[in-house]
Amino acid sequence: MKKAHSIALLGTVFALIAACTPAITDGGYGPFPNEEMARLSGQDLGHLQRGYMVYQKQCQQCHPQPLLPHEVSEGDWHIVVPGMAWNAGIDHEDEEAVLQYLLAARQMPSDNAGGGSQQ
Repeated sequence: MKKAHSIALLGTVFALIAACTPAITDGGYGPFPNEEMARLSGQDLGHLQRGYMVYQKQCQQCHPQPLLPHEVSEGDWHIVVPGMAWNAGIDHEDEEAVLQYLLAARQMPSDNAGGGSQQ
């Protein structure tokens, strides 16, 4: 009984994640981190996912449509992210995760780069 409950709960969690993923990835705010992104960037997938989630949550609090990873040069992201992290009160670990996500997302093929524009 306990095992069946755990499996059902796990299934529900995965269903909720799957249900939420299209809204995030189709929102035009950059590609969701996957194994390919981790491999191309040489970064840990969990670290990239953490950066993506902070980027989605924190940046949208002030920017209705945050800049997409490919809209800013790598060098400029190194300047922009620390300033915005300081303004938003993001800790250093999350700041680093966001920066690594943005740099990794820039390496993805353009069909995975996400759409949208800065407002």
